Amino acid sequence: MAAHDDGGSNYDDDDLDHLPTDALLELENNAIQFTQAQRAKAAPSSDYGDDFEDEDLDDAVVIDESRSTPALVQVLRQHGPGPATQHEQFRQQRYGASSTSSLASRQRHNPPPKFNDPSGLPAASITQHPQQAEPGEAQQAGSDVLGLQRQVAELLRERNALKEDLNAKAGEIAIVRSKQEKTMKEYEREMAALRKLNDDKLAKQQKALEAARIAEKNAATERDFIRQDLAEESERVRRLNRQKATEKKDVTSEVTTPKKKKTFSHRDGFDDDEIEILSPSKISPSKFQRRNVGSPSKPGKRKRKAVESPVGALEVIQIDEPAVEPKQKGTVLDEAIIASLQIQDERFDFIGTMLDHRVNANHLRTVEELAKHSLPSSPKESFQSIILGRIPELGAKKSSKDLPIDFCELLISIWKSCLEEKYYKPIYLFMDMILFALELKTSLIGPHIIDSLIPLTQLTADLVAIPRFRQLPVGEVENDIDLGVCMSILYLAAQGCASSVEHITRFWKLFRYDFILMLLSTNQKQADFEVMLQLLSTSVFRDSFGAVPVDVAQDRQISWILDRFSYVLYEVPCLPMSHEKVDLVVLSKMRIQILQLLISMTRSPFASKAIAIHPLLLGRLVSLISDELDLLYDYQLRHEESARAISLAVRLLYHLVTRYDNLIDMQKKLAVIPGGSQKHLLCLSRLSFSEDNLVLESGIGADVAQCAMDMLDMSITPEEGEAVQAAFTSP
Repeated sequence: MAAHDDGGSNYDDDDLDHLPTDALLELENNAIQFTQAQRAKAAPSSDYGDDFEDEDLDDAVVIDESRSTPALVQVLRQHGPGPATQHEQFRQQRYGASSTSSLASRQRHNPPPKFNDPSGLPAASITQHPQQAEPGEAQQAGSDVLGLQRQVAELLRERNALKEDLNAKAGEIAIVRSKQEKTMKEYEREMAALRKLNDDKLAKQQKALEAARIAEKNAATERDFIRQDLAEESERVRRLNRQKATEKKDVTSEVTTPKKKKTFSHRDGFDDDEIEILSPSKISPSKFQRRNVGSPSKPGKRKRKAVESPVGALEVIQIDEPAVEPKQKGTVLDEAIIASLQIQDERFDFIGTMLDHRVNANHLRTVEELAKHSLPSSPKESFQSIILGRIPELGAKKSSKDLPIDFCELLISIWKSCLEEKYYKPIYLFMDMILFALELKTSLIGPHIIDSLIPLTQLTADLVAIPRFRQLPVGEVENDIDLGVCMSILYLAAQGCASSVEHITRFWKLFRYDFILMLLSTNQKQADFEVMLQLLSTSVFRDSFGAVPVDVAQDRQISWILDRFSYVLYEVPCLPMSHEKVDLVVLSKMRIQILQLLISMTRSPFASKAIAIHPLLLGRLVSLISDELDLLYDYQLRHEESARAISLAVRLLYHLVTRYDNLIDMQKKLAVIPGGSQKHLLCLSRLSFSEDNLVLESGIGADVAQCAMDMLDMSITPEEGEAVQAAFTSP
């Protein structure tokens, strides 16, 4: 019992022996129940020291709000768990499943003690003590549940507020970011515009500086020429003066033979030696004044004065004897003077030719006609007075090429003023004079006036070409502006620049690609369409075709141009402003010109590849060959044109197919036209077995048949080739 004394027991083993067996069992069961209740109550305590009362829920983090939080609230509301269960659930939400798993592992390693099965005792005795302790615990659990609910609700509100704040901040950030991007794009656009403006200004300034340098150089050259000419002319004048002085001395020093005095039978009272023949060739004026006017007499005889004579003075007829002409000495002229006189004559010839220009034989001179017109802004100053007033300034220059260029620039400036003030009446006069000047001196004038001429001519042509393109009435402008003259001016200017790669490249940089597309429309007149095709033949370069692009990709531009004029190869267009079809003879000429242009484009690797990869052109070529073959065998009036078109088209198709066989999908190209594959096979078969000595097939050369045979071999198998041969060679 010593051990029990230390624990403070007030009973001994004898007292326990006197107790009945049922009482001992009841005490044991009660001890077990109290022990289990205490264990259940002490369960929330852990080694981590996370007592519920000491928890700071302000910093709690909900791991799975969609699953754990509603479940927690629902369990609290439905079952009302005790504090230990609530504490355990809250701890799982805050620290995750790791703490729970570690606790479970500790429970597995340390299982609770086993007791005897209390199933043999009555149920009332087993639950008696827990029911007595339940009211206090329920009240404490209810207060804990309410506190937890308030905290959860507050956490939910705080979460929602944070979420709304986060969304608001995200929206503000998105707005700020979009504004920033917009501002950056606007800034980049403005900077690009400023850079472009600065580049343009710099280019203009450099151009002006270069022009000033050229002008200064020309002025210095002209000054040197003037000095040289002045020195030469001064020397020439001095030489002529010396020559005249020498001739004068020779005349005065001539000695004449003295004449014998004659005696007259009839005397008049004067001595013979006193009679003088008043001839200006025999006596000088000073000698005539010093002569003795008195009449000589014999000694002792009274002399008569001439003034006292009753008879008037005799009238003497003065006979001028022919003076001896001095021998002409050969005048030596400087070659520089002769050259300068020749230059002046060329200038005067050009100015005289331009001033004598007439629009037609029944028209007044253009200069006379311009006297009837003036700008609306200055009605008192006619165009004639402007031109005639500027000609002396233009003629002051010594360079022979400057005068025609400056004269054309003068006409272009007046033309531009008329266009700006919308005074279209006299524009045709200036256009005709510019065209005439280009015809006279194409290569001399063309390259030097294209900078101002090409944009102005295109703007003038737009007044007529745009309404025609849109199939609208042109109006009275068509009477004052001839689109054909505009196209002729552009073509002559291109011909003048064709001799220099630099000049012709600059020409096509000034050309607008939309103007090309507009003129290649079937709504324009045939003559204008053909001139545009001829003009495009001068734009074939190694790396470009057509207008040199500025804001449009070159491959897109050439695709549009090919699509526009190859339409005529496939369809029969209508006449402008009409539903009537174009005449077949005219259509054949247009198609031949288009084929010639395409063949000239094959010299350029860039243009040739563009033709090969164009989605419609090869199919339209096959359709053209098929249609022309049908007309050829019908033997129409345009038989020669059909044969020529077939030959050109087959040669072009053979060149493209053999050179770009890796880029061309022939079946895909033929699918763009109805029955393309059948037309391709049939026309190649016809040409392969054609004979040039026959009437219908005359004009088609042997090389064309060979090209067709090679393309046919590339398109069909040997078995199909034998079948085709059998079909065309069968009797």
